[in-house]
This record gives sequence, structure tokens and C-alpha cells, in this order.
Amino acid sequence: MKRTLFLSILIVFFTISFMSVVGCNNQRSTKDEYILQEKCGKSCEEYFRKTYGGLTDQQYTYDYKNHYNKNMNKCFILLDSRSPYSGNRKDLRDINENKQYGSFWRSSKGVITFCRVSKKECESEEEWDSLVKPYMEE
Repeated sequence: MKRTLFLSILIVFFTISFMSVVGCNNQRSTKDEYILQEKCGKSCEEYFRKTYGGLTDQQYTYDYKNHYNKNMNKCFILLDSRSPYSGNRKDLRDINENKQYGSFWRSSKGVITFCRVSKKECESEEEWDSLVKPYMEE
């Protein structure tokens, strides 16, 4: 009887201890993820500022979005530049590896000159946007 009571208490103790450790790891993981998101945002802001910060031509507009993709453990920047002369260009890059994942270019005459994400060719801006979506929303 004493042995059964002791084993029951021991099982309850280890179960509660295990649940506490798992809970702490989940909280730490959420904190780490937040830190990675913040770092991604700052890295993208710095990249954008260095790349486009000195450009003052009012005929061009430059914008970007950033996203830390936790499934891929990568920081992506989606660059967008528009001009009545050269058209619309979009680029998807991994900031940390400085690797281009996709590029889109539509001329000022509306002709799509280039459209690719990873190794997939695309035929329209909408198709390009849908291919980029998993990188920017995971």
C-alpha cells in the first residue's frame, strides 16, 4: 500500500515536472520566434535603406515588405519598384543569405519581361503573387 502510494506520488510529480518543462520550452520558443521576427524586420529595413535610401528620383516609387518565415527559418524581403519609364519590378530575397528567390518585371508598356519564383516560370503578376505568398505568409 505504501509502495503504491509512493509510486503514484512519484508519477504525478514527474508528470507535472514534464508538463512544466514543455510549457517553458514553448514560451521560450515563442520568445525566440519574436526575436527572429524583430531581427528580420531590422535587417530588411537596413537592406532597403542601403539599396534605395539614396535614390531621390520622384518618378520612381520604392517599397518593401518583410516576413520571417518560421517554417523555412528564413527572413524574406519583397521589394517593389515602379516607374512610368521602366515599369514595375518585384524581387523576393532571403536577406540573410542574400539569395534571390523570385523576380518579376513588367515593362512600362505592360509586357511581362520576366516572371519566376524559385524554378517556376509564371505568366502574370497575379500568378507571381500567388507563388510568392507561401514565402511571405508561413
